[in-house]
Amino acid sequence: MRLRYQTEYSNQLHQLLVSVSKHFYVLKNGMLKYQEKAVEVNINNYHKTKKEHLVYYIMRDHFSGSFVFRVATTKTLVPLADFLYYSWSKREDEQYLRGMPDAVYVPQLISSPELFAGLVKLGIKPLNPPSGFASGIRIVRDIEDHIHYVLSNIVDHRPENLDRNKDLIYKYMLQLGHNESKFKKWQDNLTSNHPRNTPAYPDFIKCFPANAGIGPGLLPADLSSIEEVGGLKQPAAKSTKNKPVPAKEHKFSAEKLGRAQELICEAWEIDSRQKRLNLARQALKISPYCTDAYVLLAEESQNPQESLEMYEKGVLAGKMALGDLFFRKNAGRFWGILETRPYMRALAGLADCLWKKGEKQEAIGHYREAMRLNPNDNQGIRHILASCLLEEGMDEEAGRLLAEYINDPSCFMLYNRALWSFRTTGGSKGKPDLYLKEALESNIHVPRYLLGEKHKPYRLPDYYSLGSEEEAAIYACDAEKIWQNTDGALEWLAGHFQKYRQPAKT
Repeated sequence: MRLRYQTEYSNQLHQLLVSVSKHFYVLKNGMLKYQEKAVEVNINNYHKTKKEHLVYYIMRDHFSGSFVFRVATTKTLVPLADFLYYSWSKREDEQYLRGMPDAVYVPQLISSPELFAGLVKLGIKPLNPPSGFASGIRIVRDIEDHIHYVLSNIVDHRPENLDRNKDLIYKYMLQLGHNESKFKKWQDNLTSNHPRNTPAYPDFIKCFPANAGIGPGLLPADLSSIEEVGGLKQPAAKSTKNKPVPAKEHKFSAEKLGRAQELICEAWEIDSRQKRLNLARQALKISPYCTDAYVLLAEESQNPQESLEMYEKGVLAGKMALGDLFFRKNAGRFWGILETRPYMRALAGLADCLWKKGEKQEAIGHYREAMRLNPNDNQGIRHILASCLLEEGMDEEAGRLLAEYINDPSCFMLYNRALWSFRTTGGSKGKPDLYLKEALESNIHVPRYLLGEKHKPYRLPDYYSLGSEEEAAIYACDAEKIWQNTDGALEWLAGHFQKYRQPAKT
């Protein structure tokens, strides 16, 4: 007779699942593909199919619903003992479950005397769940639903990258940030003897017999250096077919780069996101030196870290494609040479990502480099750099930049010049007031955003014209913090703005 559990506290019972996806599989190019029609496949018969299926390893707390999981494929299965250690050991990442439970449900498909014997040695009672419902199988469907959302936010759809972006799945499935999140329920309902620490990795693994041969494999294949292992072994890196940056074995070909660039030009004109991603991947397959392919992927990604990595790869590819000699000969007239534009786009994107990440000095360094390579500044880098320098308190350099582009009529330079003058003169009358008058005349909409009369749009416009609300919104987004952190600046702005907008008497 099978026991039914009604749990009363966290870590009383965990539910172990190893499930092969019936819908997600890996294409020849290494990317994930969703198939609407379900494939009848499980951990014991996957080898009969010709496809490489996604595999989920899940450990769920029965009482709270909090869980941890890993993603693999039928060609890169994770040893069960490794996953058990991963689930229960203390880690810096994904601490949504920790500590060995009193008991664990192990489905029949992955049950074995060896696995049960190892769990018993660890002081854990192994049980077969009375039904699929009791095993927590519903969580697999929920995870797959959220994978669609994850894939819509990232551009690298290889399984290993999905494993790196599980935070989105945790956020929604565990209701993180809510008062009644599943993780908080787990935390708040641990008894005095929980969480129960796991032994060191070598001692943990030795609890399991070496002759186990069940479906996903109980033990790591190589135990020769187990004493030196400090934690969960990671899968070996894949072959160079998925390397996203030019390697030594990739000889540069201008003809191939030209063909790849044509695909990117085509991709920029297509409405379908998936088609754009596919064309970018095709372009990189033709030429890994295609910087604009990385730029496109970076722009399509909603994951800041992934965008940063794509821009970094784009900058590296651009440097390698142009060569050091080209940089030495043509610095100062970039952008006027068509071949440099992909590199300049990647450099600007990288700087922007670094700034948002908080690595501000490194970002300023890249903005400076863009200005050095192209002083004509067709990209408008000066507008961004002026705000960055003021925000970092680098007023002297900001003053030189503003003076160099004294004839720039944009509100970015005019309002920043007024603010710079106010800061460097202590707010005395004269030039600051004159500069502010010029700024107000250039774009009357800016003060409304800076003073909170208008809310900045949720999504900034892609284009603007001089004096427009779109220009004002973009500037306010960049410079709001600078004005707020300059003592008296907003009051000074408000006073002049009030006088300026008074209707003339007739």
